[in-house]
Amino acid sequence: MKLYTTILLSIIVLFSACSSHKDQALFNSAAEKYKAKNYSEALKDYQEIINEYSGGEKAPESIFTVAAMYHMYQIPNVSKDESLKKAVEYYQKLYQQFPKDERAPKALFMSGFILANELRNIDAARLAYQEFLSKFPKHELASAARTELDNLGKTPEEILQDKTAKK
Repeated sequence: MKLYTTILLSIIVLFSACSSHKDQALFNSAAEKYKAKNYSEALKDYQEIINEYSGGEKAPESIFTVAAMYHMYQIPNVSKDESLKKAVEYYQKLYQQFPKDERAPKALFMSGFILANELRNIDAARLAYQEFLSKFPKHELASAARTELDNLGKTPEEILQDKTAKK
């Protein structure tokens, strides 16, 4: 029985090591394609990491990069509106699947920012910002989240008028 357990553990360790190397190689390939502005091919590699190595070391960074690619409209043949919705989807995916990752607070903030300022989905943005402030009250983006919450749904003119009135 002990021999069986040892063999099984060895196989698991070996498989994990192989997966880690494949994960890293795929990530490097995606990064090179991204650097060469071959965004469609980079997206395929990043998505393969996200789907095939979801528990791997490179999954959170891949999700964050895909979200940023959609936010910056780098994916061809995707409308602006769809691209923004995909960015929010990936930012929220990062936060939900990897809440302890160093990028999680920024991902949650960015989802709120896009919802508020680009998709104009005020209710969803409010929820994202409230969640952000609840989970990360001392984060460097907390004051920006509070400002965003205070100004949700207001036009730039209304924000300026409010600031002028407070002086």
